[in-house]
Amino acid sequence: MTRRDALTLTLPDGGELAVALIRRERKSIGLTIRDGRVEIVAPPRVPLARLAEVLDARRDWLLRHWLALEARRAELAALPAAPEWLGQPLATEWQGPGRAACRRDGGKLIVAGPHPEREPDAFSALLVRWLKREAATTLAERVTVWSRASGLVPSRLQLSGARRRWGSCTADGTVRLNWRLVQAPPAIIDYVVVHELSHLRHMNHSAAFWSVVASHLPDWAERRGWLKTHGERLFRYG
Repeated sequence: MTRRDALTLTLPDGGELAVALIRRERKSIGLTIRDGRVEIVAPPRVPLARLAEVLDARRDWLLRHWLALEARRAELAALPAAPEWLGQPLATEWQGPGRAACRRDGGKLIVAGPHPEREPDAFSALLVRWLKREAATTLAERVTVWSRASGLVPSRLQLSGARRRWGSCTADGTVRLNWRLVQAPPAIIDYVVVHELSHLRHMNHSAAFWSVVASHLPDWAERRGWLKTHGERLFRYG
């Protein structure tokens, strides 16, 4: 709709979303969603009434995408201030713009590239890439340690991005571990590793299976309890 020199979209809850009007020398009318706002870019002489018609015609598409982006922004706003690494929070320190990169320096994660507030999606994606790289190294190391200790050696190790599973083991001996585990304390990582390696001997959760787990980790139930209590927060990234 139009109101004097303003353009707005009516939200499903009855509220109004202001639409930013940008005049440029161009032949067509363009619509975009940028930084949480809807923008309409139009030639200088196109009347507001015509722009309102364009908005009305694309209203469903605009609202669907705007609401999805707002939901994502809210999700990112709820993220912890910093990711965890091996059970310890890392304070993120933004170094400035430039080539996107992350490096750990003690208890800090030095980040260059996207700004955490102005470009939250890109910033979050950069942290996820860093966590996945760390996971590839750390989880492989723990599998090697426990394979030597137990004699249970997988045919292949893969990282998983499953939304609700920490790991899996297939009949051909492939072990998959969720990359998000790199955020958990080492004792918890070891529990998941031993759990999946034990499936190489028993592809079930029988008493015999748990006996294998307990032979390596007598306190496995405590470690599993940590995952049930705290594991959900490890899914807040990615």
